[in-house]
Amino acid sequence: MTDRRGERGSGGGGGKGRRTADPADLGRVLASYRERPTMGKLAMTVVPAVAFFLFLGESFATHGIGHLIFDAVCVLLSVWGAVRLIRSFASWLDLYEDGIVYRGRHKVRWAYKWEEFHDVTLTHETTYVGGSSRPLSNKIVARMETAPGPGGEQLSGNYFLPDLGGGMLHTYLRSTGNLTSMFGGIVDLVVEARVRLILHELAEGGDVRYPPFEIGATYLYVDGAADEIPWDEVTRMTVDPQQITLTVPHLQRRTEGVKLKADGTRGNYRVGRDNTLYIGTKGLSQCQQAIIWSVMAHIAESLEADRDKGANAESR
Repeated sequence: MTDRRGERGSGGGGGKGRRTADPADLGRVLASYRERPTMGKLAMTVVPAVAFFLFLGESFATHGIGHLIFDAVCVLLSVWGAVRLIRSFASWLDLYEDGIVYRGRHKVRWAYKWEEFHDVTLTHETTYVGGSSRPLSNKIVARMETAPGPGGEQLSGNYFLPDLGGGMLHTYLRSTGNLTSMFGGIVDLVVEARVRLILHELAEGGDVRYPPFEIGATYLYVDGAADEIPWDEVTRMTVDPQQITLTVPHLQRRTEGVKLKADGTRGNYRVGRDNTLYIGTKGLSQCQQAIIWSVMAHIAESLEADRDKGANAESR
């Protein structure tokens, strides 16, 4: 038995740097959205300018260097807000068959293939002020990670509106329809592309990490375990909507080193006394679960096919 303890990292390492795919390689455009400037950007532009002009007549002799610093800060904040506001008026988000592109009028700011996203999480974020029953901000946000852990891009459905060619006024005002309706489709596109990539990498002898698991072409590894679980030693594997089970001889020995609770659980999995590993959905996003479950279902089908071939060969 090979001792694997200490050989693995904590996962979620590199790959967080911004990468730019070539839009020409992403197929046809599915939808195009125009960024809507927000009230926050407008306020950042207007409020400092108003404050500057209100106190412009104050005597420098009376307030000295403090007044000069105040004026400088107001000007800088107003200019910064204006730059962000103008940038919003000239920003588009394009969804392609094979990826996503965020661009200005003349250049691509970032672009990714769907397969580059490790995870996409959707959250409904509402902000209230004081005791008001009406939210100040009510939006659905997609966080698109290009590696395990923090990183990647963040999109809000309320900040992108269908590009109907209505000009700046139409772009600035709220209108019916926004990117939110496309978020579910984005998750589906990422899952499909990611699963396709992972299966290709496994076929080439590679591996993929979704902590605490590492899925290899010939094995499954649990972080902290003494050894890998070879696929060819798995005697039974089922993939249900909420749980994956793998029965392996000597599972207890292979998972030595993993700090389990008294009932054999840790995080989203449990090591049973019946030599069965139970993997649940706890802590997994919808996107992560769909990716892992699809890959494991493919592996289960392959193992079943191999067993059937073996049984047929023995019967001859």
